[in-house]
Amino acid sequence: MTEVTLTITNQVGLHARPAAAFYKKSREFKSKITIQNLSRPDSKEVPVSPFYLLQLGVAQGHNVRLRANGEDEQAAIAALTQLVEENFGET
Repeated sequence: MTEVTLTITNQVGLHARPAAAFYKKSREFKSKITIQNLSRPDSKEVPVSPFYLLQLGVAQGHNVRLRANGEDEQAAIAALTQLVEENFGET
């Protein structure tokens, strides 16, 4: 299992378009990928899906933990980390 904790820095957090981009990128990998909003104490670790991503309520400045488990877990975490660090392609 590979995991990383990231801070969401884009203005709208992980909502609508950024969530769609995150989900689309996660589908490129075979590994099971989960996400948890560490900035909300009641947040549970959930599979990456459009529904769950929006339900997590990830806002700007929130910390999230990504976990991947499978044959391409390191590549999945690296690609998703890059997407987050590049603010989902938003300026």
